[in-house]
Amino acid sequence: MSPLAAIFTAEARRLEHAIAGVRRESRLKVAVVVVGMVLLWVAVFALAWGGLHAIDRFGVGMVGDAAVSISEVMMPRVLGIAALVLQVMLVLSCALLAFQSYFRSAEMRLLLGTPVPLRVLSLAKLAEVAFFGAWSAAYLGSPVLLAYGLVRHAPWTLYPTALVAFLPFVVIPAALGCMLALGAARLVPRLPHRWLVAGAVVLVVAAVVLVRPRLQETRFRETVDLGRLVELSGRAHSPYLPSTWFAETLVAATRSDRATVGFNLAMLTANATFAGWLLGGVTQATLLGAWSALASRATGRRRTAGRGWLPRLLVGLPAPQRWLVVKDVLQFARDPAQWSQAAIFFGVLALYVANMRTTPKAVSALMWQGWITLLNTMASLLVAATLTTRFVFPLVSLEGRRFWLLSLAPLPRRSIIWQKLWLSTVATAVVTGGLALLSGWRLGLPPVSLGVSLLTVLAASLALSALAVGLGATYPNFSEENPGRIVSGLGGTLCFMLSLGYVSLAATVQTVALRWADVARRWGLDWSAATGIAVCVAAVLGLTALTTWLPLRAGIRNLEHVEM
Repeated sequence: MSPLAAIFTAEARRLEHAIAGVRRESRLKVAVVVVGMVLLWVAVFALAWGGLHAIDRFGVGMVGDAAVSISEVMMPRVLGIAALVLQVMLVLSCALLAFQSYFRSAEMRLLLGTPVPLRVLSLAKLAEVAFFGAWSAAYLGSPVLLAYGLVRHAPWTLYPTALVAFLPFVVIPAALGCMLALGAARLVPRLPHRWLVAGAVVLVVAAVVLVRPRLQETRFRETVDLGRLVELSGRAHSPYLPSTWFAETLVAATRSDRATVGFNLAMLTANATFAGWLLGGVTQATLLGAWSALASRATGRRRTAGRGWLPRLLVGLPAPQRWLVVKDVLQFARDPAQWSQAAIFFGVLALYVANMRTTPKAVSALMWQGWITLLNTMASLLVAATLTTRFVFPLVSLEGRRFWLLSLAPLPRRSIIWQKLWLSTVATAVVTGGLALLSGWRLGLPPVSLGVSLLTVLAASLALSALAVGLGATYPNFSEENPGRIVSGLGGTLCFMLSLGYVSLAATVQTVALRWADVARRWGLDWSAATGIAVCVAAVLGLTALTTWLPLRAGIRNLEHVEM
């Protein structure tokens, strides 16, 4: 057996064992995850079908002196924009996955001690990163593709063609992500920390300066300027981008244009092959040096934990909880895969807030206030759900085999859960509460809408943190050191699904509160607006209390009886 085949066989067996391990999970847990994933898929399909159907119903517009169908012009461009966003997200996520796979996995230490050629090793890692980086894109992209095919009345050949095109399309950003991870591991440890901070600031400022003017050129108008819309949407297209080749493949498959389909498939396949070959050369040139740089980087003179600014900031906390907080913060700060994901996440949030505009004050715009408030709250709640699922759920599992040390400490195990809950709640509330307050101010929301939105977000910070901490303690994985794999298990999936359920219910109750006049008229209620809002706020608080108590109770019970 060749080295590459041996690695693939070992990975296939690991995947087989992981799938077989699902049988040992609770049937209720598996059922909730499966039903939640099906409902999420259906929801994405419904949203995609509604949006694409609305575009398809547009009539004819004027571009210059020609009359063209808006749907015929905009459909390919919408696909191109979606493919470009997917490509960028794949590059970033694959870079983080590659860093974990190359430099944080236990099997990599063993593989470097074997006579496996580095080019072969690069192909194995490329396949692993592409597989784990693309499954979520395939899961969320398949309902969009199905909706597009149904709206455009595409032939059945669209779907196998999309699958064939998706494989090389994923390989290209996966290879770029691997090369970014190798380059960063090779160069970053040798640079002073001040240079790194300065470089990060320069990148953020440059992104805002370059992106914001382009986004600000779009304005909400009462009429649609088709020519301007076509020009703006066309900026996502370039003959040099794989996203354009992928989008054009789907459009050509819809029209049964075999020549265009074949050309774009050849472009994707050729560039994916070249990207894999180039990654092999980069791996040969940088992998061993990157391992050496990470292992021998100069740490400098570190201050002891007791003399840092964080313990002084937390001086009001009892000593055990204070040092547990310090440990969790330092553990997060010393893991590049963790704080780099957080940095990317907060960078996207910064662009989101920077490109908000105050809503128009005209009477015709009042009907949009409820929707704007709802969308702003949904964005904040989804941020909270993402933060807690990705960074809070693995906290208990990341204690790993060192958990027995905490078990020997003179403090009850339940205090560990309470410490992680309050740390998560405060951190999440600062981020999402600040986002809701700042975005609401930028959007010019009225005080009542802003207050209800902020209260919902702060309550959600507590509930979602309790859900993540409680489920993380209920379903810990002390044998895994990669937080990404901990989250991708059934426990993390269950946490994300239940978080989406809470977000949907909380947003629905808030919408009822802000549109109480319409709701009361439809239901025949004679309650005042103040009474209706008070009832809805009480419902959110009750839902928050229930979501907080149940998972914490289950997590404390499981953690107090777990054996290490």
